[in-house]
Amino acid sequence: MHFQFLIEDQSSAALIEILMQRISLVNKNITFNCKPFKGIGGFTKKNTVKETKSGKLLNDLATYLRGFNKSLQNIPAAIIVVLDNDQHETEVFLAQLKQLAYQNMITVDHVFCIAVEEVEAWLLGDEAAIQAAYPSAKLAKLHTYKQDSICGTWEFLAEVVYPGGISKLKKECQTYMEVGKCKSEWAKNIGIHMDITRNNSPSFNYFITEINKRIIAPCSC
Repeated sequence: MHFQFLIEDQSSAALIEILMQRISLVNKNITFNCKPFKGIGGFTKKNTVKETKSGKLLNDLATYLRGFNKSLQNIPAAIIVVLDNDQHETEVFLAQLKQLAYQNMITVDHVFCIAVEEVEAWLLGDEAAIQAAYPSAKLAKLHTYKQDSICGTWEFLAEVVYPGGISKLKKECQTYMEVGKCKSEWAKNIGIHMDITRNNSPSFNYFITEINKRIIAPCSC
């Protein structure tokens, strides 16, 4: 079974790479590939070349879905699209994504996994992994987090794990690339300690459930 991931950004891809490497150690029959994008972007309006070759996930999604729908036709495969909810209303957003796949006649198995509010919610769902990665993490702050809430999730994680919190991070990391590097480090450092079978995030558990549905032996790692 081959999994083709289309992922909103590098930090989410870093986490999924770690998780899938662990899953593939248990399930030797699977392969995977991660295609990260440079942010979420937006649904196209006129489908111009500028709109559909932007490097942003939503802008380019139809093009990539059609491409992988063609190349994966003759093998057991699934396309897994992973993106943040951000400020979208989840059910409406999911309906828009499914409609896009329908309009582009995508017949290869596919699923949209929405991290609510952001993929950092998946990291916040595993307190033990946070403690293992960051022994000085602010657990009192972590315990105030309402799982999968719309609260500025990556900023909340920064308050928990970054020395000096979000205010210091914003002083030290003033560009999108610098912030993205921090997010990728959190994803890698926490991800290696995560218990795939025990997480407080409903959107993470949905993601793992969809993976397990498509492999012969569900992961218990």
